[in-house]
Amino acid sequence: MRFDLIISFFLKNLKTKMDLAAGIELEHVVMGRPVHFIDDDEDGDNRAQKELRTIAQQIGFKHVEFQFEPIAAAFAHEVKIVGEKLAIVADIGGGTSDFTVIKLSNRFTHKADRSSDILANTGVRVGGNDFDKDLSLAAVMPEIGYQTTYGEKNLEVPPKPFNDLAEWSKVNFLYTTKIISQTREILYLAHDKEKYKRLLKVLEQETGHSILAATEETKIALTTASEYQTPFDFIEEGLAVTIKRTQFEEAIQERVERISNAATKCLQLAQVKSKDIELVILTGGSTEVPVVQALFKTLFPNAAIADENKLSSVGLGLAYDAMNRFK
Repeated sequence: MRFDLIISFFLKNLKTKMDLAAGIELEHVVMGRPVHFIDDDEDGDNRAQKELRTIAQQIGFKHVEFQFEPIAAAFAHEVKIVGEKLAIVADIGGGTSDFTVIKLSNRFTHKADRSSDILANTGVRVGGNDFDKDLSLAAVMPEIGYQTTYGEKNLEVPPKPFNDLAEWSKVNFLYTTKIISQTREILYLAHDKEKYKRLLKVLEQETGHSILAATEETKIALTTASEYQTPFDFIEEGLAVTIKRTQFEEAIQERVERISNAATKCLQLAQVKSKDIELVILTGGSTEVPVVQALFKTLFPNAAIADENKLSSVGLGLAYDAMNRFK
């Protein structure tokens, strides 16, 4: 099924429920979007937004506008700000990390045009799904044979099945007769048959998404715990892996650096210094990760941190934006 059709079904279902709740047919909408759908590809960004606009129009919206999600998050927090503050918004979700440097004040909340207050936007395709993948490859996949060897030449087992098992979008493509047959052949020559046999079992029983769910559960647990024992009973009775937060932080170090670089670039485009930022607004589930929180406290030592409503601020801000645009 094409991805645009899936989005269309989802939005149509959502609109039907909204129309019923509102008692009228809604025709105006502000849709949130990442700063960049695709890194360093302006044409790709424009195509993605155009496709979303077409879908929205096809399901019944007549007036469709877009707003960057970090700007929407800023609007949600702005209603509480007395005076004026220079803020940076960090919106780190499942697939992207987006940043906005913006001037905020509760005196600005009814301004229809905020272009003079928005100083810069940047974004990078790094998010919680990438954290899951890195954690899986570092701490989970080795338990099912990743980086083990086989054959007389001590070759490393093919890495592709493990990389694909660590990505939500690729798991279902592994359950083919050809891949399972190749895995059986390598198992015959494997030097660590106990672990590599677990890979075969995962492919045969199609439990790849269960591995990813357990990995995500571990990531969330490590926001408060220094280590977590992840159960994998669906692979093998009694199998559990103890994973430490330090392992997780080491695994995602490169991703965190890319997030840091994108935030720094936003400051440069806005022509402000980190010491000038008075407020850091953190939104998106991945800002719960301790090493990510520590990053922003280090980057902006003089700023207050606002991190309430992490999972709802973008939606709330889009509602404020819609109210101002369409009132």
